[in-house]
Amino acid sequence: MLGWRGTHFFESMPTSVILYVFVVTAAAIAATVAVCVQGVESNSTQFLGAAGLTLLGAYAAASKYKVSRGSHGEVSFIPFLTAVVIAPAWSTLLMLIAAVSATEILKKKDALKKLFNISQTTLALATAVLVYKAVGGVSLVDDNTFRFAPHVLCVGAFLLTNAAAVSGVLSLVEKKGFFRVFIQTNSSSFAYDLFSVPGVYFVARAYTDWSWWGVGLTVFLLYGVRLTYQARVQLENTNRELLELFVHTVEFRDPYTSGHSQRVARYSKIIARAIGLPAREVQRIGRAALLHDVGKIHEIFAPILSKPGKLTPEERAIMELHPVKSAELVSKLSDFENIVADVRHHHENFDGTGYPDQIAGKQIPLGSRIIMFADTIDAMTTDRPYRKGMGPEEVMAELLRCRGQQFDPDICDLLIASPAFAQIFDGSDVDPIISITQVLERVRRVRTPATV
Repeated sequence: MLGWRGTHFFESMPTSVILYVFVVTAAAIAATVAVCVQGVESNSTQFLGAAGLTLLGAYAAASKYKVSRGSHGEVSFIPFLTAVVIAPAWSTLLMLIAAVSATEILKKKDALKKLFNISQTTLALATAVLVYKAVGGVSLVDDNTFRFAPHVLCVGAFLLTNAAAVSGVLSLVEKKGFFRVFIQTNSSSFAYDLFSVPGVYFVARAYTDWSWWGVGLTVFLLYGVRLTYQARVQLENTNRELLELFVHTVEFRDPYTSGHSQRVARYSKIIARAIGLPAREVQRIGRAALLHDVGKIHEIFAPILSKPGKLTPEERAIMELHPVKSAELVSKLSDFENIVADVRHHHENFDGTGYPDQIAGKQIPLGSRIIMFADTIDAMTTDRPYRKGMGPEEVMAELLRCRGQQFDPDICDLLIASPAFAQIFDGSDVDPIISITQVLERVRRVRTPATV
């Protein structure tokens, strides 16, 4: 389950965010009233089971972990949803709301975030109860048969409502597209969300078959899953941020290329999407673009990168070795074997006049041809002491002028004809370029216990 975390205060939030939180709160109240109006009661066995699972969920909610820069995760939804399928009644929902409210109120965060997290969780839980009852779900205490539609739709309704609500507020706070935030926030947890469908049922069966002994065993197993997932998320975040730190370290030698690799990665992903590549390939090429210049950390390039004047032919020949050095460095990382060729050939011209291997046309890896566009666009649009960066029309004219010589003509035509071309200049599609100080701060946060 996701929640909203961060450091903004209520008064510093944009009006759109405040209104969004109030809309979610109103929806949560309406959904809760709808459950209560149904008037479904629970017997003592159902009620005690739901109460115990609510307490267990409250404990899990107090043990949150960081998922991304703006959200946290937890496994409290499994005992919470188990309480729902054991006792799908208004009393269960009110107990769950009380538990969620208590855990959120005790957290050191501003009132708006507390209100949002309580409201979005309430909305998700109430939606799960309504969906479960609407498709024929009954208390597993009365009938512990696995009913596919009620169980899957109940869990799915909760997860989808939760993810949509959190993605909505993050998209407003970070000024990014909703669907992009939704995918980024939830893609890494998708497999674990699928696991929660049978997970909820097994915990419920453990209670109905073996009482609290069974629940204790399943809780132990779920805690192991939680630790595994938390470790995986933290490792992925740390690896990504250390990679960004390494790239910034390389660029730190040249003040005029600060943020260059991240911009090239951004442009490369825009171009890859514009020509219709699948998401996995877009991410792979983006990773290659991020690392395309890491070879410049080699000592032979240091005096040339710091030289203020024009390069000599000998110095230019040395600089043309940087794709080779970059590829050699990337090849030492086993997980990046599939991007070595893209990194090595990102300076090959389509007509075969590039370097280091003078290959031409379709012999050049597709990722390299895309990075060539992105690398050149960044050079054209970046301000330098001796000239101002080019605008969209000038960049387009230059791409067309070098079409078939420096650039793949097919990619050129698709990019210029695509609405995605404008995204290169308006900055509306991806994360902002971060400074070396911000990278260091983010790595520091990952290495210390997350606070929420």
